[in-house]
Formats: sequence, C-alpha cells, structure tokens
Amino acid sequence: FFRPSAPNYLLVAALTGGAVTPAVFNAAIAGSLRTPGVISPFGEVDAQVSNGSSNYNAFNLEVKKRFSRNFQFMASYTWSHTIDDSSDLQTLLKPQDNHNLKAERSNSLFDQRHRFVFSGLLSSPPAWRSAGGFSRVLADFSVAPIIEVSSGRPFNILTGSDTNADQSSQTDRPSVGANGVLVLPAQFADGTLGRNAGITTGFVSFDMRISRIIHITERLKLNVIAEGFNLFNRFNEAAASPQFTDVNAFGKMSGNSYLSRPTAAYDPRQFQFGLKLVW
Repeated sequence: FFRPSAPNYLLVAALTGGAVTPAVFNAAIAGSLRTPGVISPFGEVDAQVSNGSSNYNAFNLEVKKRFSRNFQFMASYTWSHTIDDSSDLQTLLKPQDNHNLKAERSNSLFDQRHRFVFSGLLSSPPAWRSAGGFSRVLADFSVAPIIEVSSGRPFNILTGSDTNADQSSQTDRPSVGANGVLVLPAQFADGTLGRNAGITTGFVSFDMRISRIIHITERLKLNVIAEGFNLFNRFNEAAASPQFTDVNAFGKMSGNSYLSRPTAAYDPRQFQFGLKLVW
C-alpha cells in the first residue's frame, strides 16, 4: 500500500564511488521539490474497487381514508434499518484500516429507524354556503395539516488527526474509554469506536394549509391560501460536528449512539400566502 519516494543515497554512492555523500547530495538538490523534508518519504497508492455491500430491511404500515363526509386522511409508519460499509460517493470512500474492511460495516449514513407521517383534508360542507349564522362564515373553508415525526440519522465520529500513521487524517476514529468517554487511540493503532457511531436528534414538524373559496360570480372564483411550515418553530437538527472533542463536550447519548454539537438546522417557522383566480 506504500512506495518509497525518498532520495536513493545508496545508488548515488554507487555511481560516484562514494564521493557524493548524503549531505553533499542534499545540498545539491536543496530548494527543489525533491528536497528531503519538503515531501513525505512515503506516498499512498490508492485502489478504488466496487466491493461495497449493503443490506436494507423495512416494515411499512399505511392507513388511508378516501374523501367522504367532508374529510380524508392518510397515515403511514415505516421502520427500517440500513447497514453498509460505504454509503455513497459523496462521503469518504477510504476505510480506517485498509487491512480490516469488516470494521467499516455499520449503520448507513442515511439509516432512519422510524418515520411517521400524517396528512389530512377537512373541508366545510357545501350546505353551509346557503346556511345562516356561524355556518355561513365558515363556508368554503379547507384545512389540510401535515405532521411528520422521524428519528435522527447517523454520522461518523473522527479524531481529525492521523492516529494510525497511514498518511490520512480523514478516516481515523477515536477509541472508547472505560467510562464511555472518547479518547485518542495509542500511536499507530486504530480507534475502537465503530463507524457512524454518532446520531442526530429526531425530526418533528407540523405544517398546515388553510384556504377559502370566494365566489365572485357564478363562474369566477378566488382562492385565498395561507400555508405555515414548522408552526411550533421546533429546532430540528440537520447536522452535527463529527469531532470527538465536540462529542465529549456535548456529553449526551441516545441509546448506544453519541450526540454532538449541532452545526446545521432545518428551516424555522415559515409562512407563505397566495391568491388563485379560477374562471
């Protein structure tokens, strides 16, 4: 996996009969890219192969009610589990240890264990349009809520340094101490923490659309629409810091997975309004 690329002092000595020593040769190439210390004496030889594997299992439960008696709804719940050793081309493809690919098998980055979605539509009865009193006020209204509740997704926890001395600091993971605190592994050793051992917090959102039809003439109608997203303005974590020091400082766990300092969030509460003319 590695190839030497430092100056070949034995060859220089053999060709010059020992007249050019390593010190003399270093002075001769001083200031060039071949100067010892400017570049590493060893370089990686990477081989990318299509040998990743994944496994997906899921259970889906769905309940639907067709539109009748002025309302309809759909509710779905999905339990799923995705396991792989390399999730996608947007993430680092290199393992922590090229000689131990089995250590990379874990929950996928996009593994989402639970997801529940409810959507519905409730509209006022047509008879309210010709009724009097409070029914006439609520005539031609429609209300459509959407509720989503889902669990967090895994992320990989890293040391940020080349702890196993393989010329790469992008895939090194920490070790788990006796008290569960993450620590740097011993020099030239791999971390004992598994891949994708972190997890973001769950996602909860409540959206709603309210609309009313205003009859201008027999054929001309105006739809007034108001929509709200994340109405309770809940903080939904989109990403967390993968640095093990941030994980230790945050000091929280969800089951056997580590939580970390949030670094990104989904949209806060938002509103939008619209008018639609129908003729």
